[in-house]
Amino acid sequence: MNRRFGWISAVAAAAGLSLSAAPAVLEEPYGICAHVSRDVERPIAAQEFDSMREAGITHVRTDFDWGMVHRRQNALWTFGHLDDLMKTAARKKMNILPILDYSVPWASPAWKHPEAWREYVNKIVSRYAGQLRYWEVWNEQNLNSFGPEPDGKTYAAFLKRTWEEIKKIDPKLTVLYGGTSGVPYEFIEESFAAGAGAWFDVMNIHPYFSKDVPERLVPQLARLKELMNQYKIADKPIWITEIGWPTAQGTSLVSDVLPHALEQIGLRVAETPVVIVDDNRRGFSHGINVAIRHLKSFREVKHIDLDDIARLDVYRYPVLMPTGGEDFPVEYFPEVVKYVKRGGTLLLPSGLPFYYDHSLDGNGAFVKLIQHDSRPLLTSLHIGWDAWWTRDGIPREETYQKPAAVFEGKFKVEFAPASRFLHDRNLKPGDTFLPIVEAGADGYRGAVAALYKLNSDLKGNVIVFTRRGENEYTPEERQAELLPRAYLLAFSNGVSRCFWYNFRSGEWARDDHEAHFGIVRKNLEPKPAFRAYQVLSNLCPSGSTIPVMTRRGNVYMVHWVRPDGEKVWAIWTPTLPETVSLTISGTVTEAVNHLGEKQAIPQNTLTASPVLLYLRGPERVILH
Repeated sequence: MNRRFGWISAVAAAAGLSLSAAPAVLEEPYGICAHVSRDVERPIAAQEFDSMREAGITHVRTDFDWGMVHRRQNALWTFGHLDDLMKTAARKKMNILPILDYSVPWASPAWKHPEAWREYVNKIVSRYAGQLRYWEVWNEQNLNSFGPEPDGKTYAAFLKRTWEEIKKIDPKLTVLYGGTSGVPYEFIEESFAAGAGAWFDVMNIHPYFSKDVPERLVPQLARLKELMNQYKIADKPIWITEIGWPTAQGTSLVSDVLPHALEQIGLRVAETPVVIVDDNRRGFSHGINVAIRHLKSFREVKHIDLDDIARLDVYRYPVLMPTGGEDFPVEYFPEVVKYVKRGGTLLLPSGLPFYYDHSLDGNGAFVKLIQHDSRPLLTSLHIGWDAWWTRDGIPREETYQKPAAVFEGKFKVEFAPASRFLHDRNLKPGDTFLPIVEAGADGYRGAVAALYKLNSDLKGNVIVFTRRGENEYTPEERQAELLPRAYLLAFSNGVSRCFWYNFRSGEWARDDHEAHFGIVRKNLEPKPAFRAYQVLSNLCPSGSTIPVMTRRGNVYMVHWVRPDGEKVWAIWTPTLPETVSLTISGTVTEAVNHLGEKQAIPQNTLTASPVLLYLRGPERVILH
């Protein structure tokens, strides 16, 4: 304790006075992931660190790979690449968070070779203990990189051995629970039940939402904190060492094909509204990315809740996209069938239709994907698919794709294998199957996009594309919108440090998600998300009070106090604009969006949107 403060406290106590504790503050909360310890990025680490500093980032997470310091079982240990990195980081005043990982060929999986793993931990931690305070134990240990059928009990024992070795070197070093892929509560609880809570200083997760909005983070963190409280480790900090949205471009097949497919049923895109299910209340918003990328040419894009499907007027809204991918809450499926029965057209733009169901959390929100037998659902829609694992004679991957005869010359097909083929075996008399994109290999010919024209007990249509992942391609401008929302939601719900994944996009393939997570391009040119990070870290710098979140319906508001005493408020909605009444006390000195662009200062009402609005200066803001 500071002696001077202790003396003041003692005097105050003797006088019967009380001193309010200083408010909790964020301490260097901004981190990022970068492969600066590996050959691909180490030569440009100094440039990357300079750019990171411009964005307000102070911590970099990177792998200290076992196989990079001990390349062969009987070879000498080599640390030159890490020594160089540490010198560069020190020169650029950048903090490194090292990850202790992965297995080597002669000790795989690592947890089955405790002595070899202990030697690796001892050598690398001993070498850098004087420079590095934090050590993360493995990366996404709930995946197969940790070993076949990974489980929490095994990880807990592995974590214990690693903790003991690190603390033996220096008890003051901080040990992080390895960041899990997603928030796998069963895995985490299994590790806690095996005692893992005693063998880490910081809890750590990787809550990705590639086809969803960051607002889903709020209930996930609440459940994690309940779990930590149950095992009496609620006092330990929570970090997120990976979160992000990739900006891979994918193909333009869906948007190129839709006008021609709809012409076959008498609809013109420019004159037709399309409806997408966007149910923030229930936590199901899996078509937003598809809508942004592929539905811009429609006359209107209308967002509805799951409950609204039953009331949807097919004459006013003839096209419905219930999901952007392979998942949909099965309890609402009968209403989808009724929509088609009434004459509506169903758009299924990505993957195997209705392949995954959803389970509910205790608050009525959909939280988990569940694979189920979707064949009865497809039969009731008169559609169906084949794949190599379901039917003999189906190729594992097609070697060609081309427009079907009816559509020849109307669009081009950029080849991207789907490996899933549509069939007509569920049709009823009166129905028609019209291939849109033909595909095949080794004498097999099928369709990876097709129009089912139904004129039996169902009177509508179904348009299906079996290529996967269209709902996971995030436009760059949306990545920039999501970044500050994710950080502010994390900070206001118990996360003390957050690392974006990742800094630099490798860009080795146009449609590979992993190649496009960065906030800068391969040549280090900033993407819009870089600017959004910069604006956030400037308005909410280290030393700001812990942000506080409030919510009115679908409108979120987070506020904090900067170290200079200025109050800042951030307001947004997850997907749709919503007008809200508000009362502002005090003066708004500036209103800017997530990119720092000046906006009109609101008065009595505000149309909140996914584009976050910062208000600087007011003493108080109340949403009504």
